[in-house]
Parts: sequence; structure tokens; C-alpha cells
Amino acid sequence: MSESGQFIQYENLFAKAEKAISAAAKESRRNHDGMYINEDHSEYDVTSKKLVRCYSSESLNSVNSESSVIEDTLESLGQVEVTLEYVQSHSRLHVTVVQARDLRSAWNHDSPTDSFVQVYVLPDKEVKGQTKVYRRSANPVYNERLTMIVRKDALCHRTVRVEVCGLDRYQQHGDIGIGELKLGAVEWFPGPFSTWIDLIPKGEKSDSLGDILFSLSYLPTAERLTMVVVKARGLKWKGGKKSGDPYVKVYLMIDGKKINKKKTSVKKGDECPIYNEAMIFSVPSNLLETNITVRCTVAEYTSGGKDPHIGHVLVGPNSKGTGLTHWNQMRTTLRKPIAMWHALRL
Repeated sequence: MSESGQFIQYENLFAKAEKAISAAAKESRRNHDGMYINEDHSEYDVTSKKLVRCYSSESLNSVNSESSVIEDTLESLGQVEVTLEYVQSHSRLHVTVVQARDLRSAWNHDSPTDSFVQVYVLPDKEVKGQTKVYRRSANPVYNERLTMIVRKDALCHRTVRVEVCGLDRYQQHGDIGIGELKLGAVEWFPGPFSTWIDLIPKGEKSDSLGDILFSLSYLPTAERLTMVVVKARGLKWKGGKKSGDPYVKVYLMIDGKKINKKKTSVKKGDECPIYNEAMIFSVPSNLLETNITVRCTVAEYTSGGKDPHIGHVLVGPNSKGTGLTHWNQMRTTLRKPIAMWHALRL
């Protein structure tokens, strides 16, 4: 599974789609047309919609923009790496707390803190498992597997919460931070799923803005980055509305500077829109390890004025959590699209 879970390898689907994209690219160069629609979409489509291809021959080396996209930065309390595995025959959920990094002190001082991790499976409120205490480190390595019983039909409605706690020399507990991962966003095959979870303050509410599923693939011979925006779900509209007209904007950025921008079609009155639209960018391979970032923003179309943003996702070598996991999986699995669900944030 790896997000090996949250990510899905649509090998047959996207292998054929890659051929369609390549053919579309050639056709678009002949016709000076930037969009290709696959009319015979039955073989390429997992959701009974047309797969739209948006081809761009624009290069990061040749396109320049003075406009910039400011990335909002959240104060980091650290991150926890976990590996999830589900054994269906025994209804067993295995959660391995691998390690943490850049942990803040529970008492607002600079000294490394003794720490341990508690694991919950929401909505249950009791602790399902706890690691041993790791002494005086901001980057503790736990490597402990915790096992709990979760029925398969309940799995998609559960959320794993990790709570990192500090321990002072008087054995008093203090909160460092919490992080959550929705199990409904995890595809459990072909194997264990690993990801980093960002920590937030325990008292801070993390409101769900919705989720977006997209795939990334990189073809090194053509130096081509392909993103397929598959679908979104559970979108939270501005002003408490029950529906809207969502579309997705994709920015390619270097050091926060907008280099290229594309967008999908608008889906009218759809809370769970299905797009299946591909965006293709020319990206030299030497830039994959630099400060390149893909920003995927879900916005609501309005007839006049500025379209309000619902939420966004950042993916790249300097991202955190699922954004970093997705990028690394793409780089280690070249030529194969890797799809992953991402939670939107403001």
C-alpha cells in the first residue's frame, strides 16, 4: 500500500493514459491546441468520466513570472512517522510508531524532552496503545508496533490519532502535539503504508475542508511531470453553503515563485467532483531535488470577482507529511503514476 496505502498505483489505467497523453502532445503541437479529450474513454476511466489532457510544452527554464504564491507557514511542533498495515482475515490493524523528528519541548524550553506516543482509533476515546519512553531527544526512534482490532466495515470511518507526550524529571506529563490520519483515505494494497504526520497543539481543532485525489508521475527521458487530478470529496464551502462550483488550480513553483499555472474544468453544484484531467509540465530532472513545489488549490467558481479558495495541498521535496511522501514515491517509482489522497488546508 505505501500512503503505500494512501497512494494507489493505477498501472494499467495510466500506462494506457500515458500513451494517450503522448499522442495528444504530438497532436497539440501540430494543431497549436493545448487540450486533448479522449473520446474513447472506456478503457482509461475509473469513474465513468472523460479523461481530459491538458498539455503544456512550457518549460521551467523558459517561463518566468513576477507574481508569486505565498505559502502559509504553520508553526511546527514536529512530525511522527507511522506505518499502517491491515490484516483482513483477523481484523487486525497494526500501527508501527517508527520515529519522530523536530519535537518541541512540552515545557517551552530548549532542552530535549523525554517522550512517548499514545495511539487512539477515533471515535473511540480510550488509548489503544503506547510506546515506551524515549529519553532526551528531539528525534526519537521508537520502532514499536501496536495492534488493535478494527472491523473491516468500520475501517473507512475511523481515524488514527497519535499523541506525543513529554515527561519531565518528576514524571509529570506534558503535551507536545497531536496528529491524525483518516483511515478512509488509505488504500491498503499492495502492502504496508508509511507516512509522516504533522503535529498540532492538542487544544487546536483541525477542521476538515475536504480531500483531493491526484496522481503524479515523472518521465525522465522526456523530462515530463504529469499530474492527473482525479476527484475531490467532502468539500467545505465558504459561508456555510451546501454546494458550489469547484475547480482545481495547479501551480508549479520554485522558491515560492509561480512558474506555471493550469486549471481544470468547473463542476457545477458538486460536493464530490470527478475531474480525471491531466496537467503536463516540462521539468528538467535536475530541479526535482531543489525548491520546486506543486501547489494544488481547490477553488469555487463565481460569476464575478475573485474566486474563493476552499483549501490547498503542497507537494514537493520540501513539503511535509503526505506531500513529501507523495513526492518521494513519485521519484522512486519513475514512469508509473502514483495516486494519493490529500487533506486540504487553508
